[in-house]
Amino acid sequence: LTKGKGGRIAAFKDEDWVRAIRHSVGPDGRGLFIMPSAEYAHFSDADLGAIVAYLKTVPAVDRERVPTSYGPVSRALLTFSTGKMIAAAAIDHINVKPPVVEKGVTVEYGRYVGAACIGCHGANFSGGKIDVGPPNWPPAANLTPHPDGRLAKWSEADFIATLRTAKRPDGTALNEVMPRAFGGMDDTELKALWVYFKSLPSIGTGVR
Repeated sequence: LTKGKGGRIAAFKDEDWVRAIRHSVGPDGRGLFIMPSAEYAHFSDADLGAIVAYLKTVPAVDRERVPTSYGPVSRALLTFSTGKMIAAAAIDHINVKPPVVEKGVTVEYGRYVGAACIGCHGANFSGGKIDVGPPNWPPAANLTPHPDGRLAKWSEADFIATLRTAKRPDGTALNEVMPRAFGGMDDTELKALWVYFKSLPSIGTGVR
């Protein structure tokens, strides 16, 4: 994603960034492989603009690309889960309507931020098997208030500390599959997530 050798964004215009991030479509019109635009499509214009502005400032890094090859697992996923592996096939492009959500410790803002968690934790956040990952990925955690999940036993402080440190209250580490970048959210974003998750219907783990 830098302008260094091997990158593909040196000639990107703003509309190319928007098309790639929000619609999972490259400048050549092809769907992008494993680009989670189903979660990114909801970004507000302001947030999407901030992301693009930031990416334009990243120093160039030279890293030559190598031809992409797909093993048997990837080929199977492409065959049977095209809408998950290539988000462009599942997005209702005409009706993508980015919201305008005021930032605050509210259920509404938590729902907006939490959309980034759907890819792994499911549309109802009950966790379970992650459809878009390799077979050896662990099941995603249940983020609803159901007794199956850890959040039912945690406090807000536990939740925030877990994302910030990548360690649960009992000292065990989160699996590497869990993006550490989420720990970089500010207090308002993390508290809004907590409020939203606590407002969800109680659902057993993996009942998607």
